[in-house]
Amino acid sequence: MVLGFKKKKPPDPYLTQVINTERFRLVNCNRLQAIQITMPWHNDPEILGNLMYSKAKYSRREWARKIGKPDGNKRFYHAIIAKDIKGTIGTHRLILDKSGTVRLAIVIHAKEWWGKDVFAEVRTAIMDHFSQSPRVVRFHGQVLTRNIRSIYNYQKLGFRVIGYDRKVWKSPITDEYEDTMHFEYLAEDWRADRTEHLT
Repeated sequence: MVLGFKKKKPPDPYLTQVINTERFRLVNCNRLQAIQITMPWHNDPEILGNLMYSKAKYSRREWARKIGKPDGNKRFYHAIIAKDIKGTIGTHRLILDKSGTVRLAIVIHAKEWWGKDVFAEVRTAIMDHFSQSPRVVRFHGQVLTRNIRSIYNYQKLGFRVIGYDRKVWKSPITDEYEDTMHFEYLAEDWRADRTEHLT
């Protein structure tokens, strides 16, 4: 019997396109690029906590393993490049599963950009683009219930709360168990709502 290897799917030519907004270019990254642009996260307890990682700090080698393998087909990391400074201010991550659910996460590591509506501009452009793919059925986000800023951002875009997880994540800093909230937006609803908004 000959054992075959599962053929790796190539990057999706549509989903890996560069996405432009008024202020930003969102550029899909390969694994090395993803490691480089997310390296500011590896020793920032606030960022790692909001992303619900199990440690408050990672070595560079640990972080390189933690990133996984962005392949442009199921796992995407977009560098958020500010056009005026031509520099990367953050990263948007998407994980697309077989059922068509896209799990979302965003980090703005350049804290001087906090409070400048980066989330809304970037997330709107990402969802406009990805919702046009027949592979994408729904968008999903999970945040800590204490993360008021992220909850506000999800609600501002029109995501609906679909549930809570009680004591699902243990903080590596406080050793306390924390609750999370789940948000959802169907791709077809997003397309319809955006069409209505733009007309």
